[in-house]
Parts: sequence; C-alpha cells; structure tokens
Amino acid sequence: MAAPPEVNLANLSGKWVLNRGLADDPDPMLAFQGVPWLKRKVILLATVTLSVKEYVDDKNITHIDLDQTASGGIQGTSELRILDWSETIHEDHIFGTMKSRNRWVADLKSCESGNGGPLDPYLTEGWLDEKVGPNGEAFVQNWVSNEERGWTAEQIWGFTMIKGKRYKTRKILVKKGDERLTVTFAYDWKGRSKA
Repeated sequence: MAAPPEVNLANLSGKWVLNRGLADDPDPMLAFQGVPWLKRKVILLATVTLSVKEYVDDKNITHIDLDQTASGGIQGTSELRILDWSETIHEDHIFGTMKSRNRWVADLKSCESGNGGPLDPYLTEGWLDEKVGPNGEAFVQNWVSNEERGWTAEQIWGFTMIKGKRYKTRKILVKKGDERLTVTFAYDWKGRSKA
C-alpha cells in the first residue's frame, strides 16, 4: 500500500514491507557486499518487514530505530540510526562489522557524499521534495563502510512517486574499489505498530 500523506520522514514509526514488485533485485548488491550464496537465496524468498520507531531525544537529535524481520524464521537485523552524522559501529550476521553515519539533508544537489565528494547523480534524482525535517530537510543520508569486506554504501531515504502512488524509498549506491552497483527499494506502508 502506498504511504498516506501524513506519513513522512519525520513520522516513519510503523510497519513497512519491501515491495519486491517495485524494488530492484537485491541479489547482485548482496553478492557484491560479500553475503554468502545460501543466505542470499533465503533472504530473496522471504518477505522483509521493517518495524520503525522514530523519535527525537532530549538533545533534539532524531533517532530512527529499525528492526528488520523476514518471513520463514530468518533471523533479522536491527539498525539504530542517529541523525547527527557521528560515526557509530554496527555488527550483524548478514553484513558483518560496519561504520555508519546518518543525517538529515535539505538539498541533495549541494550535499557532500560520505567520501567527501559530491553525491552521485543516481542518488539525487526522482525524489519528492517534502521538507519535513527539523530544519526543513527533505531527505535522510546514510553512509556505511565495511573495511573487512572492502565496500562502502551510500543511501538516500525519501519518498518517490511510482506508478502514480507515493512510496517510502531507499536509493543505494555500493562501491568496492572501482566497481559500483545501484539499487532502489520501495516499501509498502502497513500501518502504525500496536503499542
């Protein structure tokens, strides 16, 4: 189901399901990031659900906590995103140990990439400009590096129109040496979580 207008990047709390019909195939990206073949095949057969809790702490910093689960009893992962561009360490059974930074972004054309250069054009195009962040930002940027496996991933989160409907979307650019791979994920809104 497309996201209703009252659900936006400042108000993501609820359940989201990866829409495989609108999303790119994640298998090439998972292989590129060193995820073993059997684990990739199991992930590809599962329904991936995100349980999101978004809140602002007492220092006025936005947090987005995601619990990712998959059908079929597959162990999920958790992501704790703190939107202050500070580096955090995260480890899970799919991607290994990673360093991550996250922040609100107002303008993708002038935004600096996590590697210090300009954002790749793939990440900047096709978005709705919904200025809902604490200072009028419209997007969330995530930069991840995995030194052990030799890759970096940059994500932009926002909302896009797909087939005339509004969806929460992640555009991802993964790099490993001189190689690069892009993928777009779109999510169906499943409603607020029951407290």
